[in-house]
Amino acid sequence: MTVSIACVSIPHFALRVEVLERPELDGRPLVLATPPGGRNLVDDCTLEAIAAGIRPGLSLREVTALCPDAVVVQPNPVRDAAVFERIVTRLEGLSPLVEPAAPGCCYVDLRGLDRHYGSPERAAARLLQAVPPLLRPRAGIAPGKFAARVAAGQAAPGGWHIVAPEDVATFLADKPIDWLPLPPDMLRRLERLGLRTMRDLAELPAHAVQARFGPEGRRAWELAQGLDSDPVRPRERAESVVVELSLPAPATSRDALMIALRQLVTRAFARPALHGRGVRQARLRAHLEGGRSWEHVATLREPAGRERLIDALGHRLQAVTLPAPLEALTLELTGLTAVAAHQETLFGTRPRRARQLIEAIRQLKQRYGTSPIYRVVEVEPWSRIPERRRALISFDP
Repeated sequence: MTVSIACVSIPHFALRVEVLERPELDGRPLVLATPPGGRNLVDDCTLEAIAAGIRPGLSLREVTALCPDAVVVQPNPVRDAAVFERIVTRLEGLSPLVEPAAPGCCYVDLRGLDRHYGSPERAAARLLQAVPPLLRPRAGIAPGKFAARVAAGQAAPGGWHIVAPEDVATFLADKPIDWLPLPPDMLRRLERLGLRTMRDLAELPAHAVQARFGPEGRRAWELAQGLDSDPVRPRERAESVVVELSLPAPATSRDALMIALRQLVTRAFARPALHGRGVRQARLRAHLEGGRSWEHVATLREPAGRERLIDALGHRLQAVTLPAPLEALTLELTGLTAVAAHQETLFGTRPRRARQLIEAIRQLKQRYGTSPIYRVVEVEPWSRIPERRRALISFDP
């Protein structure tokens, strides 16, 4: 199969999940509100809402004025995560290499699956069958992940778009630079320079883009050229402990939340998997009355035991205001590791600093999935081209 990577995309994922639960909302202008605790703004909206003039960032009061028929949907991250997990699991049954990139977006490696699907069209159709039609999925197939994602964005709901290897650069040329995985401020800088399409960026010299925008700019230039060798990275099967607690009656006070949290953590550390071990990350999911939910993720600086985890979560939940009565709690603990004492050296502080640096890198890796720290390595120090003299290599102690 000459085009080896597929992207299965579900735009406006949280809103489409609401439609999956309430099919009568299909076709109506839907608006996703921002999470509770902040201003009441539009976080996302469907095409029907966009046609009425609604845009992300507007206040819900403005939404009512622009479109009285708009339906405001409250965030439900626990339900959305469960639906997405089922989709990823089905896709993993079709290919051993599936990368969940974001809620509603997965990359699937199709290499070696020619016997199963025969053609890219059959592969795309099979992938879409793994997603409920009410979610309006679409698929894109191309030689690289970036082109596949753009191709999926060009496909109609329930359809697919396939880009041959020789057509990648031409396909991307007229696409807006908003597709590039760049921070918003960098996209604005590119637009101020008159760079509005991939072609505009690709026509610039690579060294000039890198000198102005750094490694991110160089990566964006390569993507605009159609150069994308980034492989599909399947999710790691990290060891975890999950415990659940159903409350006898819906609770609204923070005291009740803290009592339930202490019971959850105590249950978790009673599991054999956590004997003599600590955790680096805790994900707390609250199931609220009326089918709503709330989620909080805490990444800890050092592996924590039972009491320290309770204190850390309690401190972070001090300012939490539940938008509805609490019915149940789910706690997922990951980053399980042994809790060991540290022997300090008698003279000097350099070993301690090195240990602290390694610990900080491990914390960042736990939070972001990969180490964001790089080290400089000499590659061709004799080269006349500065970019070839050294390379950035991921530092993963």
